[in-house]
Amino acid sequence: DWESAWDNHENKDEESSSTQNGPWLQDCVVSLSPCSDLLVVAREHKAAFLSAKWRTDDSGREEMTLAVSWTGTLSTEEGECVMSSICIPLASQKRSSTGRPDWTCVVVGFTSGYVRFYTESGVLLLAQLLHEDPVLRLKCRTYEIPRHPGVTEQPEELSILYPAALVTIDGFSLFQSLRACRNQVARAAAAGSDVIQPPPLAYKKWGLQEMDNIVDHSSVGIMTLCVFDQMKNASVLGGFNASVKGSPPAMSQYVTVGAGPFTGFYYAVEGSSQPLLSHVAMAVASKLTSALFSAASGWLGWNKNKSEDEALQKQKPKVEPATPLGIRFGLPDSRRHGESICLSPCNTLAGVTDDFGRVTLLDLARGIAIRMWKGYRDAQLGWLQVPEERGDREFSPSVSLPKRHALFLVIYAPRRGILEVWAMQQGPRVGAFTVGKHCRLLYAGYRLMGVNSVTSQGWQLHTQQVCLLDPTTGALRTVSVPFHLALSDKKCERAKDMHLMKRLTAVLKSRDVEPDVLENEARSILLDIKHPAIKKQALESLLSTKNAPVSCLMNITRALNDTLKQQDPNGVDTALVQLCSSQLKLLQLYSDIQQLHSAAETQDEPENDSLEGMADELSRVGPTLQRYAQLTSRPSVSFAQDSPDSPLPAQAFLSQLECTEDGELKVIRRSETEWNQLGNFMFWGCLCGKSSLHKVCDTLQQAGISPQQLLTLLLSVWLQREKEVLQKPEETVRNLHSLLVALSNMKGAVEESWDPQSISPWWQQVRCTCIQSHNAAAALLAALVAHRAAKASITSRADSKLQSEWEAVSLELEQWVVCVRQLENVLVLQTLLLVPPPQGAAGGAPAQCSIKALLEGGTGGIADSVSKWVFRQNMSPERLKEILQTREARTPPTEQQFVILRFCLAELLVAVCHRFPHSLSPDLLFAHCCWEYVVQWNKDPEEGRHLLWAVEHLKLVSSPHIQLGISTMMWSTFIVKRFSAAAFLTEKVKYTKRSRTQIFDVGMGDKAMTSFLCCCVQLLQILMEVDSAVEEVAAPELSVEEAWSGAEGPASIAELALEHHPDARRHDLQPQGQTAQPV
Repeated sequence: DWESAWDNHENKDEESSSTQNGPWLQDCVVSLSPCSDLLVVAREHKAAFLSAKWRTDDSGREEMTLAVSWTGTLSTEEGECVMSSICIPLASQKRSSTGRPDWTCVVVGFTSGYVRFYTESGVLLLAQLLHEDPVLRLKCRTYEIPRHPGVTEQPEELSILYPAALVTIDGFSLFQSLRACRNQVARAAAAGSDVIQPPPLAYKKWGLQEMDNIVDHSSVGIMTLCVFDQMKNASVLGGFNASVKGSPPAMSQYVTVGAGPFTGFYYAVEGSSQPLLSHVAMAVASKLTSALFSAASGWLGWNKNKSEDEALQKQKPKVEPATPLGIRFGLPDSRRHGESICLSPCNTLAGVTDDFGRVTLLDLARGIAIRMWKGYRDAQLGWLQVPEERGDREFSPSVSLPKRHALFLVIYAPRRGILEVWAMQQGPRVGAFTVGKHCRLLYAGYRLMGVNSVTSQGWQLHTQQVCLLDPTTGALRTVSVPFHLALSDKKCERAKDMHLMKRLTAVLKSRDVEPDVLENEARSILLDIKHPAIKKQALESLLSTKNAPVSCLMNITRALNDTLKQQDPNGVDTALVQLCSSQLKLLQLYSDIQQLHSAAETQDEPENDSLEGMADELSRVGPTLQRYAQLTSRPSVSFAQDSPDSPLPAQAFLSQLECTEDGELKVIRRSETEWNQLGNFMFWGCLCGKSSLHKVCDTLQQAGISPQQLLTLLLSVWLQREKEVLQKPEETVRNLHSLLVALSNMKGAVEESWDPQSISPWWQQVRCTCIQSHNAAAALLAALVAHRAAKASITSRADSKLQSEWEAVSLELEQWVVCVRQLENVLVLQTLLLVPPPQGAAGGAPAQCSIKALLEGGTGGIADSVSKWVFRQNMSPERLKEILQTREARTPPTEQQFVILRFCLAELLVAVCHRFPHSLSPDLLFAHCCWEYVVQWNKDPEEGRHLLWAVEHLKLVSSPHIQLGISTMMWSTFIVKRFSAAAFLTEKVKYTKRSRTQIFDVGMGDKAMTSFLCCCVQLLQILMEVDSAVEEVAAPELSVEEAWSGAEGPASIAELALEHHPDARRHDLQPQGQTAQPV
């Protein structure tokens, strides 16, 4: 059932040289670090340490294993054997620590009474003889953050049980001593320095009385009784006249198991016994040597001569007497003998095993048994405390309450070979697993030592609570229980759904799952979820995964949809039903389009009448398209995922479409890349002729997508795939025409009753897209096709209407004539701008032209673009003059001549000038080139050639009015400040020694200064000449081409020059010319 389906995965393997499969492990002392990074296996006087290591298996997958890192003999006295061991991870004191242990200390108790502390590599750090009886059990308690206000923080401690005594070592004292001993070991190994005496251990020693036999114990911690319990205890112990203290004393509670009584409860009042200090000094009397690294070399590894060593062995340290501690009460059962006790993480419950095969649950606060299981002989116990996971209370009205914890008892019955999990306190069995009969259940019951409320802030403690070691397979498995198994009723259903949601997420993230397995697993989980909101979340998560194929998504969604339809309509969530049906519709549409593109069908040839004259148009603009294609076909670098040929995933398709309330589909425009991918998926196969465009259009129309959005997608993919379109223009143009006609015939595309005196919104959408596009060739082809389609559509409409409506036909077609003419001009201009500059010339990306950009650039936008291109081409003024003179002498080149001379830059410029006779008139072009060069010179004054060519371009301007305005603007904007600085410097060097630092005050060197002043002389000469010529010649009238009369934007340089009123006159300019002439 589903309860047994939660994970019980194998996460570590044990590498051991032993191949024995019998119950050998039952005779060993086994302990595991709570971090699962160190395993200790000991028997008699020998031990093996296994440390965590990464290993690559045969399939290439990395996994964590436990490999033998040290083996050797632990005992140092004759005849002593290992009785108990624990692994205590010590927290790092570095601020950068995130919760991983710094190192792990192995604590081992022997039959001689010694307790020895080792590192992971078997180096003996410390040895203590605290009692002369065998050590029965070692247990540890570490710091835990209190879950509720008022709960006492329990101190860290190490408890050592002897047959009649209990020793508790303070955790802080132990932590500092172990760190000091480890540091002194490292120093001795490195330099052999003197031994630094570690701080002594602070411990308490209690003599447990009034109990016949003790085999195990638990140190519950410090507790404070309530007032009622204090009065009750005082009355029981002291009688009727007993006195009660004002405040209840703090007491340490200890629970022991054994016989006579079966369970004993001891309470040690704080302050009744003073802490004892261990005699560590006797072990640190000399220097450490290299033999320190041998764990069997002696106490702390001191190396002396043989006689001194034997004397130390014979000398026993002083053993302090124990403080008597009487039993408060117990659970008497003369026939029952306790075998082990396991304290819960919350310190309120404990599980006890006995020789009758019973497991008893104790309430430690009340001192009573509250539950008992039978049939568990030789049972091993462990506890699991599971916190409430995020999202388990998402739908709870009390979300602000603190996080809850669920408590489970894990029982391993080796004789039955079964592992069971029980909910506390009176909960049912929530899980059972069949395991081997020779396993060991490893439960530490503690975490990292050395942690407090300050250092643990922000730490993520990676510890395991319960692990099962199987010696037959060498596998170490962890036991994990979902939180929701502790709940019941509706809360349990919601928590179960959250658990199923997590399982679904894990399945979807797995990459090595077969599609059939993924489909079956996801369908089963989705149908098992009960809560509508979680089911909706699961469906959305499923549809957004990239690993599931489309068929899998469709089958699962269809199964869910069928299940919802079979349920009572009143009890089904409407939003979930709508989501399921809409996503199923989108998946079906995706699958249909995919199948249409994958089917090798040849579409029907369109009618020749609809493309009448299109071949002539293509042959007319063909040479320009060919030259444009050559200039745009340069290799470029792009990412594979950004390639337009990459297939569109179903998840991306679903994210860009949504169903409206009326059942239609709406395309959501996200990023430009996603929009182009969707357009490629729908229409590129039709444009290439690989798919039946009529079937694709019918499928999209039946799905309910508006024709306007389909038109936008079609035009976007057409403009984006310009390079591919130009490779086969005839075929792609024919397919585009068929698609445009098919889309325009859809319902809602072209309104049946649009006003003949207005523009059709449908065709206006096509024109706006072409006007804004920077892909000049694709936009021109789209405009030519749309012009033909619109003409055929309007003509067919006009045939069935009155003759008076022919005015509307001419108005719509006139818009197309102007648009086509503008796009042809833009194509020729863009072709010119794409010509690469010669090597060594000034770089820069070519300008991107469009009708919208040129109109917004104002009347001088076209001349400004060409002037920047002239500068990038490093074209001299004389060469530009020759080309423009050739333009005036020749007639405009035909398209046949253009294709022959397409590699001639001059002829290409002439063709552009013939396209823009007014915007690129010689005076206008020279004026813009002059201004461009002076702007570039101002950026780098060391390039004196730029200023020289600016003056040369200014000389070529024939209109004195334009010359005067531009020269005046040049002088006042760029020249006058540098000229004044140069004049001041000239006067200065007459009286002082000339130095280069003075030259740099002007911002240029000697050579550039000379060229600058020569240009100033020429510019001032032009100013004086044109100042008198403007009175004799009328100002020119500037105009633009009819197709570009709608330009809006800044005025051209020539217009600014005509509007400029210079203040300079001849009598003002002569002194400045005289100043520049001598230099």
